[in-house]
Amino acid sequence: MRKSKASKIRTRIEYLRTVIETECSATTCRESGKCRHEGEKQAARHALGRLLEKLKGAAENDRDEHAEAWAKIYARGYDEYGNTYSMGNKYRSGQSMKDRAAGIRADIKMARAAGKAPLVEEGSGLMSQALETYRFDPIGEAPAQIKFRVKIGRGYGSIEINVDNIPQDWGWVAGEVTEYEGETYTRWHRSQALKDLEAELKSVGEAYNADFGSNLSTDCFAQAFFVFVESDDPATLARRAEYEQRHRKSRASRD
Repeated sequence: MRKSKASKIRTRIEYLRTVIETECSATTCRESGKCRHEGEKQAARHALGRLLEKLKGAAENDRDEHAEAWAKIYARGYDEYGNTYSMGNKYRSGQSMKDRAAGIRADIKMARAAGKAPLVEEGSGLMSQALETYRFDPIGEAPAQIKFRVKIGRGYGSIEINVDNIPQDWGWVAGEVTEYEGETYTRWHRSQALKDLEAELKSVGEAYNADFGSNLSTDCFAQAFFVFVESDDPATLARRAEYEQRHRKSRASRD
């Protein structure tokens, strides 16, 4: 029995399944014969797949067996010459960079929407305990004020995912550094939460990527494209704001 949009969403899995299973009722989609919401459903399928895969890992009790399984997966990505081969589950041959960037945006948007729903119902026992020590989706669970920008890099050989408006106390840890002359300055380090977020964004982008035999030892790069995740620390933001202020003043004086 299909769930309607009005049905109560109790868990994140239910939310994603509702998006996937609910038939489109938009008049424009029915009249055109092509649903413009299919991209949203694809993103929900991808998010659900990531969730179920992570829950499987969270419930793994035998760490040695789990490590051995991952070792085999890792080994299959290399040949005897050290060349790497991989293919993301959303990679499509001939897909344009514009479509890849659009897919990444849709996946991030879906993760943010799904993050508003709880992972499990209260009192779910073992699964709840497993999730206490295993983060599912840092994208959906990141602070609401964070913004994401996905753009194609120069030369169409890369996709950049920018993380903006990061709360300083959430994303950055200040460390005092003393130079050889005795002067001190603040060096900003990423918090574990921000590292988790950037790693998850990287995995979302790499799902659209493929490696056809790169080898770092010979500087051979045979990837379909490169994924970069960028975020500016407080010092960089302050310098940029100062530069922009000086630029505005200089322009105003010329006018």
